[in-house]
Amino acid sequence: FWAWLWHYSPDKVRYQIELLHDSASYTPGETPASVLHQVALHADIGPGTRVLDIGCGRGTALAYWTMVHGAIPIGIEEIPALIGVSKALFTQVSQPILLIEGDFCELEWPSADVIYVAATCFSPSALKELIYKLRYCDPATRIAVITIELPEMQFECIAQIPVRFAWGGSMLRVYRNSPPPQISRPGNLRGPLSSHE
Repeated sequence: FWAWLWHYSPDKVRYQIELLHDSASYTPGETPASVLHQVALHADIGPGTRVLDIGCGRGTALAYWTMVHGAIPIGIEEIPALIGVSKALFTQVSQPILLIEGDFCELEWPSADVIYVAATCFSPSALKELIYKLRYCDPATRIAVITIELPEMQFECIAQIPVRFAWGGSMLRVYRNSPPPQISRPGNLRGPLSSHE
């Protein structure tokens, strides 16, 4: 991961990548840099793009988009230890990040231009809540997801790219939200899906 990232990065961020390598080396469960590059390309991540990573883990994907593409990173993560690692990572490379600790099903999501979800390990109930909350995002928001398909009646697929992980092949899909039904948006989308039904 880090060798690839260093090779394809501008000179001005290569010293930061060396710091990242020391503090947060790539592990098989994380999204490879080649996939992060495809997300940036097809979801149009560039300078000033607000990227929300649902289940951001150690923050390495957000670090890539921040340092290489100039994105504004936002992460939601439920595991406190991983929040701590992400904070340390971004402190070490002198980059700001908005980190929100908690269950994405229960939280209000900040506004974002791109939402990234690696949904490999999501439970059926979490996936149902994810789709519900994505449904009420701004129609201009690009939604990049790994391993799952969003309902085609509700989301427009604008890109579909086969990608490789350490555990095998998968599919990256980038969507736009279709106009939501003409009903009231429920509050700030707090609470589990069962409370909306």
